[in-house]
Amino acid sequence: MKEQKKSTMDALWISFSIAAVWFSTHAGGGFATGNQEVNFYVKYGWMSTIILPFISMFFVAWTYRNALVLAKDYNVHDYKSFANVLYHPYEKFFSVVFEICFLMLMLIAVSTSIAGAGSLMQSAMGIPYFIGISGIGAAVFVLTIFGAELIIRVLRYKAYFLIVMLTILAYLGLETGADVWKNFIATKETFGADQGEAIWKAMLYVGFQSFALVSAISVSHRITTTKECNFFGMFGILLNGGFLAVMCLMLLGFAPGVLKETLPVYYATQKMGIAWLKIAYTAILFVALIGTAISFVFTSVTRFEKQWKGSGVFTSLRVRRLTIAAVTVVLCTCASVFGLTALVVKGYGAMGYVGLAFVVLPVLTIGTYKINQNAKKRKMQGIEE
Repeated sequence: MKEQKKSTMDALWISFSIAAVWFSTHAGGGFATGNQEVNFYVKYGWMSTIILPFISMFFVAWTYRNALVLAKDYNVHDYKSFANVLYHPYEKFFSVVFEICFLMLMLIAVSTSIAGAGSLMQSAMGIPYFIGISGIGAAVFVLTIFGAELIIRVLRYKAYFLIVMLTILAYLGLETGADVWKNFIATKETFGADQGEAIWKAMLYVGFQSFALVSAISVSHRITTTKECNFFGMFGILLNGGFLAVMCLMLLGFAPGVLKETLPVYYATQKMGIAWLKIAYTAILFVALIGTAISFVFTSVTRFEKQWKGSGVFTSLRVRRLTIAAVTVVLCTCASVFGLTALVVKGYGAMGYVGLAFVVLPVLTIGTYKINQNAKKRKMQGIEE
């Protein structure tokens, strides 16, 4: 009896730790700035603020849970191998589509990070936006080439600092805007928005968040039973749905002014009038945005440096790395000209459609079928998990 309890506790801990990996991925630049919360939830009113975040995260958690079960059943722990299993026997086509989508998401993530940092510099220091994003792009390139190891070390702690800071902000913000958000809920205010559109926006949020399942798959080798996958889904809904709903509710307390802001959480810190909080949030967010951009550019470099053999000067690995990093940064800096809100709404919105079609739908249908078939085989063989 004691051994069973220990086993259950181990399963709970493994499941929670992988759910935390998902949460740290979810709490990126778009989330930390509040831009995602406002444009996908808060601007549609009370229902989208307090109900739809949990519904969205239920579908994301279900998708991730199925992905982890497939990763466990087929012993695949990288997104390329996972895509081959999911799309078999048509993996030659769909695996390429999946990889293209992942690369698109990577480019959008870098662009939004640069745009977010540029907007933050403009709001906090008065630096013109175009100068800001140009400087950020140059800094990302230099740090990717010469300071990648240092940045990767810093990124290990990024999520913890962001979570602590956003928790403090949420608590203080909920208190400051209590009268406002309570009134919006009591009156069921929708800001005149189409609630059908609100539901669809929440589903698009599910779509683009689904691509982040690659982070969970990368640590899925620790999962050994379906029970652990189920625990993971439960913890994932509580962490991500709960935190998303709390952040949305906090921002609702600063509506309608916050709905027009590029950096809604920064706007909330200004309204709270707590100097140290604004300074601390600005510093942590800036480092997080830069760090996210560098990590994705570095991913781009490692992805292509070996496949591109090159000729002449490009036979040098260092030259290839410099070229790949430069091209990635230039493309993303050019895209960041459109601004953070446009990238979040249009960029992530477009990826939402792709994610629903090529990730969520296949994982919840084909994935469920394959999971059930594997479970039947284990039962027939008398194998218990």
